[in-house]
Amino acid sequence: MTLQCRIGLVYLPGALPCFESFGNLPTDVVRADAEIDGKPFSEVLDMLIIPGGSLVESQSVNPKVASEIIKMADKGKFILGVCSGFQVLAKETDVGRLSTIPVIRSGLGLLDAEFKPLICTDRVKADVTGESFLTRDIGKQVNGFHCHTYGDVVVGQDAKRILVTHADRINYFEKGKSLVSGVSNRSGNVVGVFIHGLLDSNPLITQGIMNSLDIRQTDLKVIHEANAEFIRGIKCEVGVATGIYPKQQVRQKTAKVLMVTALGSGSGKTFLVTGIAGALKKVGWNVGVVKVGGDVRDIVPALYLTKEPMKEDSSIRVGSTGWTPLEQVMQAGGRDYDFLLVEGAMNAFTGLLNDNNKRPMSTVEVAAASGANTVLVVACNQTGLEGALLDTVSNIAALKHLGVNVVGVILNKLHISYMTKETVSLMQRAFANVGVQLIGTVPKLDLEHRGMIPEVEIRYEDFCSQAVEAVEENLNLKLLAEVAAPAEPVAVDYKALSEEFKNLLTGASPKSGKAANTSGNQA
Repeated sequence: MTLQCRIGLVYLPGALPCFESFGNLPTDVVRADAEIDGKPFSEVLDMLIIPGGSLVESQSVNPKVASEIIKMADKGKFILGVCSGFQVLAKETDVGRLSTIPVIRSGLGLLDAEFKPLICTDRVKADVTGESFLTRDIGKQVNGFHCHTYGDVVVGQDAKRILVTHADRINYFEKGKSLVSGVSNRSGNVVGVFIHGLLDSNPLITQGIMNSLDIRQTDLKVIHEANAEFIRGIKCEVGVATGIYPKQQVRQKTAKVLMVTALGSGSGKTFLVTGIAGALKKVGWNVGVVKVGGDVRDIVPALYLTKEPMKEDSSIRVGSTGWTPLEQVMQAGGRDYDFLLVEGAMNAFTGLLNDNNKRPMSTVEVAAASGANTVLVVACNQTGLEGALLDTVSNIAALKHLGVNVVGVILNKLHISYMTKETVSLMQRAFANVGVQLIGTVPKLDLEHRGMIPEVEIRYEDFCSQAVEAVEENLNLKLLAEVAAPAEPVAVDYKALSEEFKNLLTGASPKSGKAANTSGNQA
């Protein structure tokens, strides 16, 4: 059957075309040449979706694409921008979250709205407060999730508020607040929203689009068939517009799992997890990535490379942050992927002494309860190699005593000018003495400029390409895949584990056996 309605999805460097499914509606890829079937896309499409990502920071919406977007708006055709796509449609965004002065990036000005820094990574509910081609049922409630850094929306007189989110946590803290999360132009054909998963989780939104485009059920079936082909075509590429495709497929009967934790924030976990995810996908693994805790922004660069969606089970609940209990996350990851990477939060031990929230509260507890083999990332730029080695050996002993199966170490941010074969041999022997393997040594890279720091004006295409290159050049990827193994969940008494940690700190006599091998709270 012929497509009666064609819906395009922008596919440019920095875009996240598979971060959500967009109701399985996109049928056509909009690339940098701004053409579909040899014609300008404004002449072919009935609707355009601009996905989230780092499109504003990357400035990858070139003049050709921008001109066609404006033409669609002027013709009264429908345009939906999600998160970064919302910013593309708006007037401007201040991306200078850690800058002493605003760092302004201009949008197309199709929506009278401006953006300032405000972090929200919650799963949320929102009220429909205005009509547009997307929203008709004023007063109804919708749900989805936020994953943004620039979420303070200033709405001008020529725009309508159509969605208002009720967020429990903003800027990392529990502080309930209502946020404008959806805006349309006065005619209602151009819409920007911050809520991801809006088309996937809310039939009333999908129905609103169908009504606006006059899509019948028979047409919808054809659209979904075209969408399935569309998804197959873009998911096999590593990243966006890279031309990199896996040459084979690696399949496992039971998913391998690897926890990646660190001795502190800023150790480079996100950079290395991103590079590992991309490198594994390049050699044919079906890779899933999840985050311990609620700051899911950390795993977005990896999802940019793997073309996997952000799902409810992409975040492990610890204390009052995160989305889904550990057991459910591990079950889903084992079912959906052949290799599951779990990125820890902050220092491996952070939260272990916090008794004010429900357990687990730390990466240590998650690692012990999941039974996942664990790799420790160690930054060497502050203490030097010598200090880092001492810290690593002692921390591995503590982690193992608490029930974490540490199997490998990655030394990161290393000054390697005086590295010799003898030094490497010494490191390998030191780690062998505590039962782990050296996976690799990564030199200190120049990643401090804007665009290369996660959560600060990040450009996914640059960050991700450098991460993959660093992993491929400096890590033993084959060894890393070998030390990963199917996870075997363990029943953990979290209170006993916390007490054992206190014993380690005070030098009190440790109990016999690993702290995780105790009865009590079930993971």
